[in-house]
Amino acid sequence: MAILHGNRIYSEIRNREDILFILLAGTTEVSKIPGISAAGETPELTALTPVLDSEIIWSGKCISYDVVPMTENGIPTPSIITRAAIETSGIETLIVDAGLVEDPKIPFIKTGLGPALNGSELTALPDYDRALAFGKYIGSLIDGRYKYIFIAESVPGGTTTAYAVLTSMGIMDMTSSSMKDSPDKIKKELAWKALERIDKRSTVEEKIRETGDYMMPVALGISRGVTNSTIFFSGGTQMATVFYLDSLINSGKNRYVFTTGYIMKDKKDLMEKLAGDSIIYATTDFTGMKGLEYYEDGYVKEGTGFGAAFGIASILGNDSDVIYNNIEIVYNRLAGGTNK
Repeated sequence: MAILHGNRIYSEIRNREDILFILLAGTTEVSKIPGISAAGETPELTALTPVLDSEIIWSGKCISYDVVPMTENGIPTPSIITRAAIETSGIETLIVDAGLVEDPKIPFIKTGLGPALNGSELTALPDYDRALAFGKYIGSLIDGRYKYIFIAESVPGGTTTAYAVLTSMGIMDMTSSSMKDSPDKIKKELAWKALERIDKRSTVEEKIRETGDYMMPVALGISRGVTNSTIFFSGGTQMATVFYLDSLINSGKNRYVFTTGYIMKDKKDLMEKLAGDSIIYATTDFTGMKGLEYYEDGYVKEGTGFGAAFGIASILGNDSDVIYNNIEIVYNRLAGGTNK
């Protein structure tokens, strides 16, 4: 069975040296709302998930805390898949602070933006301009240095902020969720409360400032700073939203969305509404793999760009069995607490 589907731009990728994988890790106060996110055992712990995801993707282990990020049902973070696929492909990675609550204990770019606020109550991104400037600076540094730049995210509550931004722009389609049963009612209540505060004449950037999360302007800034390289916004409806916003704000060329088959099964219409035919997706099957088998039942669906990471490993010539085997190794290493 083919692993890669959609736009065939991926067939142009040949060398690992041409690739940079960026994780934008951040938080939003929205994730603390009970029932919004499954990216942590409790709403309060969701804020630590991006810290640990960053450490897992960079080092293969949790350093700050001796715990692996899981849902309240014990379903593990997709950063395990991302790390294993990156180990297999050997590509370079960069971790960027897009609103972290604390510093991960790995090399990363610190912005000091802090968590995004709850857009249903007040302006979500008071430092929007600074976040955009940080992103543009990063983009200018890497532009042309790498032919292919993959931008992924770890932002619990991010599908809710994406929904709020889209709603403010008149797109009412529901975004995906890390839960099997999406908390649509809670998302809608938050979005409509945010809309009550916003001037309907606001620009696109003003709407992001009022209702988004810091991953968005950092990603948009990177895209603004990149004029020669190709960018893949790597994720589900969150990153498809960024692709759409980027097309309105930056009008950049050579921009794509790289996602998973789970997302395309769940939100195909919305994905195509936002990104048209500029979508690539990787199909995976975790049946029989401890913990990850829940992904086949509709949990998680995307996160930390694992679809793109898996796809890259395949593009670079690795047999899928090799990738799956390494995923099991990384999972067992983390679940067993060996951290070696």
